Amino acid sequence: MSEFELIRDGEQAWDVVVVGGGTAGLSGALTLARVRRSVLVIDKGEPRNAPAAGAHGVLGREGISPLELLRLGREEVASYGGRVVSGQVARISRDGAGFRVVTEDGQHLRTRRVLVTTGLVDVLPDVPGLAERWGRDVLHCVYCHGWEVRDKVIGVLGNFHQALLFRQMSKDVTLFLHTATELTDEQWEQLAALGVAVVDGEATGLEADSQDQLAGVRLASGKVVPVQQLVVAPGSSRARVFCASWA
Repeated sequence: MSEFELIRDGEQAWDVVVVGGGTAGLSGALTLARVRRSVLVIDKGEPRNAPAAGAHGVLGREGISPLELLRLGREEVASYGGRVVSGQVARISRDGAGFRVVTEDGQHLRTRRVLVTTGLVDVLPDVPGLAERWGRDVLHCVYCHGWEVRDKVIGVLGNFHQALLFRQMSKDVTLFLHTATELTDEQWEQLAALGVAVVDGEATGLEADSQDQLAGVRLASGKVVPVQQLVVAPGSSRARVFCASWA
């Protein structure tokens, strides 16, 4: 038991319970632990960027593995007396002036405050084979992955804005219209001026080479258009909704 941990009526009580131990949650926990608040971080261990080989734009840790970054963050939180545990929160409810947190394995916790940093879950386009390549050669963010795919043959699935962004990284960019709405005359002119190819037709699958590297996008017509990287625009949903009914 740490010097900050309290037991009230058989339940552990904390100043702050942090739900979600990604970079946001760990940063919050670190700041709170440094001012001697009792902090517990509950994390399932499935960060959104886990499929990626590296985290970029992180000052002082450029290119670090996402999982290694979290490992270091947990160590830093622990060094100031904070605790990080593996688990998942089932529900949170008001409890007097504070909150009661119940985990999936039945642990009951009391806390003065709750910091919810569960983040988002990516909702990928429904194209067979796409999800299996997510974070490898299917990507979404030019600032996260653009440098790594520079000068490669890049396909963009149904997103005009991303086609413009990734044209900065490669001269060989193809926009697959897929199920997107029809482009405006102005958009056609912009793409033509930048030399971005446009392919009509719905994407129905991805093709890989003998080394399991992305080789092309298969259309409903059966035609396969060669690409080395595919850019998509995923939707997103909240990772958890246990706090949606708070008053």
